[in-house]
Amino acid sequence: MSQAQIQTFASCTQATFPAVLQRFQHALRLLGSNDQQVLSWITDITWPRNDNDAFGDIYAAPLRLAPPAAPTIECAGIEVSLYTQPAIPSLEELPSWIGFNLLIESEQLQEDIPAPYTREAGESIWSILQILARDFTEVGAYFTNEWQENQVWRAIVETAGDPWVFDLGIFPRKLATHFEMVPAGFKGTLTDAGFGFAQLNRWQQLPWEQTANS
Repeated sequence: MSQAQIQTFASCTQATFPAVLQRFQHALRLLGSNDQQVLSWITDITWPRNDNDAFGDIYAAPLRLAPPAAPTIECAGIEVSLYTQPAIPSLEELPSWIGFNLLIESEQLQEDIPAPYTREAGESIWSILQILARDFTEVGAYFTNEWQENQVWRAIVETAGDPWVFDLGIFPRKLATHFEMVPAGFKGTLTDAGFGFAQLNRWQQLPWEQTANS
């Protein structure tokens, strides 16, 4: 059983770590999550005690999100990953990063595999991405499949790889230079948080067109 994920990221220090967790908790509330167990779990995550304790935490139970003006969607769980050690050598002191992953079973999003994501799935995912991209403005928010996971973040933060490794995403205007060369098969739109792009062949209908027509 394959999983897709909705991802966003934030830089932090040990001092700002609790505030970033609270920001994600607030985003989940805006997405219709009122599960107190989930909301408490987020803010209970602790800063790693040493280099061997830098992997974050996983909420391994299902939770339902009800994004604004979109169908509800079931998440299989949440991953919070802490990247406290740079993946590449650097003479500069690089910030630590937190990655937030909402995990979704792919079978929920497609009528068959392989097949484009359904109109309903697109509407829900687009609504979620808009809220996350508005609250997490450094890298944006992305919907990715298993092999695409974390690739956009690595391309932007570590300047390694292709940033166009996503099925649907919203990135801030300040990152436009990273996305200047739009690959064939992508179509974009303007959003309040920046620029939205989707791979055309991955969707029954472009998610923002579904929202506009609803």
